[in-house]
This record gives sequence, C-alpha cells and structure tokens, in this order.
Amino acid sequence: MHKYSIIAFKRTLVIISLALASRAYRCANEDDCSLNGICTACGRCQCDPGWTSDDCGKLDLQPATRWTGYNHTNVTRPDYYSAKGGNSSWGGQIVRDQQDNSLFHLITSQFARGCGLSGWRPFSTVIRAESRTGPAGPYHYAQELFGTFHHNPTVVWSPADERYLLYSIGIDAETPTHCASYKWSNNISVSSASDVRGPWTSPQLVTNGTNPAPWPAWSEEAPTSQIVLAVEDNKIFTANRWDDGTYQLAQTMSWNTSDYSDHWTEDPFLWRDKRGNWHILCHWMIDIAVHGVKYPRVGGHLFSRDLTGDWTFKLQEVYNTTVHFTDGGRTDYYRRERPKLFFSDDGLLTPMFLVNGVQEFNSSASYTLIQPIGDGA
Repeated sequence: MHKYSIIAFKRTLVIISLALASRAYRCANEDDCSLNGICTACGRCQCDPGWTSDDCGKLDLQPATRWTGYNHTNVTRPDYYSAKGGNSSWGGQIVRDQQDNSLFHLITSQFARGCGLSGWRPFSTVIRAESRTGPAGPYHYAQELFGTFHHNPTVVWSPADERYLLYSIGIDAETPTHCASYKWSNNISVSSASDVRGPWTSPQLVTNGTNPAPWPAWSEEAPTSQIVLAVEDNKIFTANRWDDGTYQLAQTMSWNTSDYSDHWTEDPFLWRDKRGNWHILCHWMIDIAVHGVKYPRVGGHLFSRDLTGDWTFKLQEVYNTTVHFTDGGRTDYYRRERPKLFFSDDGLLTPMFLVNGVQEFNSSASYTLIQPIGDGA
C-alpha cells in the first residue's frame, strides 16, 4: 500500500474511533450512573470514589494481598482446626473499634470441628477476630460470640440506641460430632451490645427468613430509631425499633425472584449513601440460572432513590470471581459470595473494602477474603 494511502487509512480509523466515542454511553440523570455518581452537563457519569465504568456500576477493585482477611485454612490444631478443612470461615463484617482507631474487628462465621463450608448448617458459629494492621487484616481469632448454630452475622451501629446490633440466622443447638449437612428452618434473630466484644443480649427472633441485611434509618436530619432490614430475594422489612418484635414487609421487588430466574440472587447487603439513595449489593447467581454451574458467580447491584420506590437491577456484574493479588498472581475462585462493604468513617460512605466468603477449586475449606476498593483503601 502506498504510504499516502496508509496515512489516509489511519486518518479514517481515527475518524471512525471518534465517531464511535461520540456515540458511547451517555447519561441523562443520576439513575443512569447507578446512583453512584453525578451525570455531568456533557452527558458523562462522574463516578463517586470506589466506583467505576461508564455507568458507575462496578466496584473499583484493587489487587488484594495474600493471607490478609481471615484465612487460616493452612492451620492444623485440635477441635475446629483440622488438616483437611483448616480454619474455615465464610464472609464477615469489619467494625472499627470506637476507642482504639488502630484496632479493627471482624465478625464472621467460623465452622466448628474443622468442618468445611458444606457443613455450615449447623456447624457455623459467630466469632470475633482482630487486626492491628488495618481493615484488610490479617485477622486473628479473639473470641466466640455465639456457638452452634449461628450463621451469616451482620453488625451495624445504631446511633439512636448507641448500641451494636447483630443480626444472624440460626438458633442455639448442640454441636454434632461428625461433619455433615443438616436441614434447618430459616429464621432471623437480633442481639445487641454496647461494645462489639459483648456481652451480647440473647438472640431475639425477628422473622422467618434468611440472610439478614440491616441498616439504621437514623440521620442527623431525622434521628429515628427505625431499622430497615433486607432479606433473601431482596425483600425489605422495617421496624420502629430493633427490638420492636414486629418487622413489617415494606417492599418486594417487581421482578421474578424465584430460583433459576435471571434475577436470582441471595446474600443482600443494604446501605444508604451520602445522598440518601438506597443500594443493595448481592450475590447474583446468573451463571447457575443460565448454565447450571456454580462458577463464575458474580456480584449484583440494585439501587433506588426511595426505599419503597422503583428499584433498578441492571443485570450486570459488579465484580466477578477473579481476584488479582499484589504479588502479580491471580486466583479464579470456585465460589465468591456473601458480599459486605466497609465504608469510610468521614460521613461520605466511600466503599473502602469488599468482604466475601470464598472457596477455591478442589477444596473443602473456605475463608474470608478482603479486597481494597479505589485509591482511598
């Protein structure tokens, strides 16, 4: 090809690229930015810190550091430690100590008797671990808060009550001697404590259901005691107080949430952002629904301006099962579920770390992975 023809060809490619760019994603309002950013005058989304992509619909995940989080699957000790399963855990909630800013707590599920994830019911306990090396850990076991069977703890601070609230599933039960999966009725209970170390009140039944995701409705403008509680299938309940005993169904999603539908989700994590918008991060099981396989499971994001308003689920992944590490390596996980976020404490609620329960291929063990988000982490 003649050199002038080559130049002309390259110019044509540039023109085509510019034309395609001009037709790229454009926003009309903040909903088009997943309520995670501002729609600018030029029709582009300006994402809040911690979020990325054209529509601000993906977490800005950064490389994780190996053996941070709560991962002791290589430890062998008696009782709940074993050579086969190690110290298996599943997800967790990061809590910064109110008296000591350098101390971080992780409230997580840990399985007794060295059992792996398949024995989560009824071998799951709720424990507290500690880190003095930042929110990412590594965390080390500190104490058991609730024995078998208690699972999927989610902890929030209630400013109205000046107490921690711990929601979980399960009831007190004897620990079997052999690892196996047992059937159990779903129920959600709540406990409270003035200190994350306890003592915690006895669990009080809230409702039948599973996978609780609480968030206090309190704000400086409206210092209410109301509690909002999302559960499986992203149903939302409210109560006047955490110990009200009467949680009323306030919202169900307009789409089909049944198993194997394209909106099939579990493990909601609910929060209200700095602008007052509501969000749910969840485990979106689209790969099981479409392909019948357990990988690569991904995270989903739902959002709404009003708690009982029109919620949006864009059916696109917020994160997937591939995690890059600071050593240059990567792990493609078999399972990555139970998402929870740790936010900045400056009032801006910037997501700083993503917490997941993870399981690698060809392993019965599981552990808690903590991955940094954005530059702030």
